Amino acid sequence: MIDGPGDTRTLTRRALMLGAGGLGVFGVLGTRLYYLQVTQAENYTSLSEENRFNFHIVVPSRGRILDRNGVELAINRQNYGVVIVPEQVKDLDGTLSSLSDHIELSPRSVERIKKDIRENPKFVPILVDENLSWETFAKLNMKTPDLPGVIPQVGEGRAYPFGGVFAHTLGYVGRAGPEAVAADPDPLLLQPTFRIGKTGVELATDQKLRGKSGKLKVEVNAVGRIVREWPDPANQSTSGEDVWLALDSELQTYAAELYGEESGGVVVIDVLTGELRTLLSMPSFDGNLFVSGLTQAEMDRMNSDEKRPQFNKVIGGGYPPASTFKMSVMLAGLKHGFINPRERIFCTGKVRVGDRNFHCWQRRGHGPMNLRDSLKHSCDLYYYEIAQRMDMELIRDMAISLGLGQKYDLGIAGQTSGIVPSGEWKQRRLGQGWRTGDSLNAAIGQGFVLATPLQLAVMAARLANGKKAVNPTLIVGDAQPEFANLDIREDHLAMIKDAMWSVCEEPGGTAFRPYGLELGEIQMAGKTGTGQVRGISASERAAGVLHNRELPWRLRDHSIFVGYAPYDKPRFAVGVIVEHGGSGAKKAADIARALLKRALERDGFSQETEIKSNTVPL
Repeated sequence: MIDGPGDTRTLTRRALMLGAGGLGVFGVLGTRLYYLQVTQAENYTSLSEENRFNFHIVVPSRGRILDRNGVELAINRQNYGVVIVPEQVKDLDGTLSSLSDHIELSPRSVERIKKDIRENPKFVPILVDENLSWETFAKLNMKTPDLPGVIPQVGEGRAYPFGGVFAHTLGYVGRAGPEAVAADPDPLLLQPTFRIGKTGVELATDQKLRGKSGKLKVEVNAVGRIVREWPDPANQSTSGEDVWLALDSELQTYAAELYGEESGGVVVIDVLTGELRTLLSMPSFDGNLFVSGLTQAEMDRMNSDEKRPQFNKVIGGGYPPASTFKMSVMLAGLKHGFINPRERIFCTGKVRVGDRNFHCWQRRGHGPMNLRDSLKHSCDLYYYEIAQRMDMELIRDMAISLGLGQKYDLGIAGQTSGIVPSGEWKQRRLGQGWRTGDSLNAAIGQGFVLATPLQLAVMAARLANGKKAVNPTLIVGDAQPEFANLDIREDHLAMIKDAMWSVCEEPGGTAFRPYGLELGEIQMAGKTGTGQVRGISASERAAGVLHNRELPWRLRDHSIFVGYAPYDKPRFAVGVIVEHGGSGAKKAADIARALLKRALERDGFSQETEIKSNTVPL
């Protein structure tokens, strides 16, 4: 059967319609293709690059901390670690379980990791461990293709070569907490391996030490693994600056050896410049433990130690200065005319004031004592008498001018100002008026009076200098105001220094040793102190006061010494406190003598060296 003309026309229209529709579809596709490949080429090229390339923040090397001779006290050491990028992890629990086959992950560590993931953006890498052995690190690198989001990293960790010798001064570093991150928008703080200063010099100079971050362009594959790095010199990180301290690492290490298992604090200071050669609190702790992470057992051990290894005693510990305070009483009495140097006050061993007996440490008494003898033998009754003659405010003013009762700008936190009391202070703090007995206790450095080892060393340095109110310096380069003049008459100061010389160099002095400093004719001056930590009852005195060795450690007296050398041309001063170490003539004085000898030797003094060629004129 043959189709008619009408059927031909119908086929032609359908063909035209299909052709037009096809052309329309191809036109739309072509237009879209043109739009994507030409009009939006730059935009999609950029998106493609973003999928192919990432930018990683490069953590800068932290600056070193050095002693005065360039010896490294805080450095950086290469370490091996692993991080997790949450947005690339499909199964967190499974990933952590797989990691635990190679890394010891305690429940506490797992909880910390999950907490960090919850509190940070998903693109921020979260630290799993940064103290892996090379063997573990190598094994993880072999396994990470099967663990998306797990990235082994080679980085740097803080290290303290001297362990605990400088721990209280240097402080330590740690991860930036929420408060630090909120206060500083720098994305560097979000990096899992970045550390900021937490205490000590690490905190005080953190901005100088931390440096500036850089950027590293990296090429990644479909699962986010780095396949190539594209370094750019314009985006390199800048290492932090080094910080120099006035401390002498050899002298500080020697001081720690002298203390051994004892507790307390010691300072060696240059009496001309104020530079601190030693600033040591004992016992100490290993700052490296805080970098790697303290275990709970280690933390519990330190917290339960009665010698308080974490507490910075040298600048934060308040101790009765005991008889080392007597120089303040002497100078105040001389200045205001209450002391005649030739007058003798008879010591019977005790004096009654009001309804109370005040005792001298020498139970049988010292007999007649003048100013010089009173310091040489540390006669308490001499100072009881002077304290009754004058107002405590006069003594207080002199003590403050010598450096007690104040803080110093060392750049590090943790100082206490100590206490030099007055009537106003007692009324404000205790709601009580000042009594004569308060003055008698204060006159021998007991009662309310408290000082730190640093303040005692500054006092010794000011007495040794004689002309300037020396202030201590710890961080080299910090601007220091010019020392103020020390308003003490030269003849009065000469009397005090001569009496301090007799304490150390004359037989009968409380710190006399026949061998002296063992530096030929070089001699020292100083003052011992025995800081009482408990009251002695009348019944105990009648029965016989117990010796320190018969008491529990925490009830024994503190051993205290301040001094300087050489006597003729002073260069170094020292302040020493040995907690519960007994009489000041023993442990503290021996430590001070050994340290002054070593400090002078390191500064060029010897038995064959003439003093005048090794000292700077005052």
